[in-house]
Amino acid sequence: MMNKYIYSIIAIFYISTMYSQEYIYSNQNKLLGSLNPSFYGFDEVPHVGVSYATQKVLNNDSNIENSYAFGSNFFEDYNFSLALDVNLFKISSLGYTATQANLHYIYKTNLTYEWVLNTSLSLGYGNNKLDFSSLVFEDQINILTGNISGFSIDPVNANNRVSYFDLGAGAHIHNSRNMFFGLNLKHLNQPNISLNDEADDNKELLISLQGAYEIDLNPFRRDFLPRNSFLFLYGSMTKQGVKSRFDFYQEAIFDDFSLGINQHVNNYEGASLTSFGASASIFLDQMEIGANYSFEISSKQLTGIPYNYFEIFISFDFFELRQRRRGNNSRFYSFY
Repeated sequence: MMNKYIYSIIAIFYISTMYSQEYIYSNQNKLLGSLNPSFYGFDEVPHVGVSYATQKVLNNDSNIENSYAFGSNFFEDYNFSLALDVNLFKISSLGYTATQANLHYIYKTNLTYEWVLNTSLSLGYGNNKLDFSSLVFEDQINILTGNISGFSIDPVNANNRVSYFDLGAGAHIHNSRNMFFGLNLKHLNQPNISLNDEADDNKELLISLQGAYEIDLNPFRRDFLPRNSFLFLYGSMTKQGVKSRFDFYQEAIFDDFSLGINQHVNNYEGASLTSFGASASIFLDQMEIGANYSFEISSKQLTGIPYNYFEIFISFDFFELRQRRRGNNSRFYSFY
């Protein structure tokens, strides 16, 4: 029992470490603003949405939870958007929570008749908290029975919470038909998030690149496929210190329904983890509801404890002409 507990804690540590110092969503292709806030201004339409994600160590109650909410609005007369998002990251077994709220300013520049540049500046405020009562110290463990005592005399030279400001900048370019490219920088000021007064733990600069291409699968509106059928291909690369991550998505959209698969490759100081996922969503007028389930398919130099990921999201747009789409849910519909 004791070994199972220890291995679970180690597994959670590796999962949270390899996914950088903040959570990156498996539904990233649906929540583009979570990685690059300039995408909040992509389709020039107001949006609101929420998402909930959990990473679970199999055969154990230990898990990582993440909750996310966002809202954005485009001011057409001034060519800019404002967005606000809030992220809550929680590891219950460690008593650890991290909350951050971010305000984003996105400015639109028309490069040509077909190409648009969106640039963003972000200001965030974060608060990390650790509940020491959830931690286990050496003198609490009975090595003969494996039982854990609720009392410890080990001193803890740390605060139970820390607050900080965070800065970021990003940009993306897109055409009006089928393509976009993005670049984002997070933690430009590298805030100190250490709970220990005697040591610094600065958030490392996070750099991410994004790219996507959409293919019309039924351009001549033949009957062998639904009238509005598209294949959306999306990929991103994220680098933060010695950690790196690659994400690839392939999503088929058939009128008011979508199915997709995705692959994720993480690397951290010689350790690696690869996961595979499947997603589905349904479009209900101005609302989209979807989920993504992914699981580990290979790992190197990790704990050997398997785990999986589940995410669900709901997003809503205020596009005035949405009712006229008649099942056309192309990412670029608002530019038609």
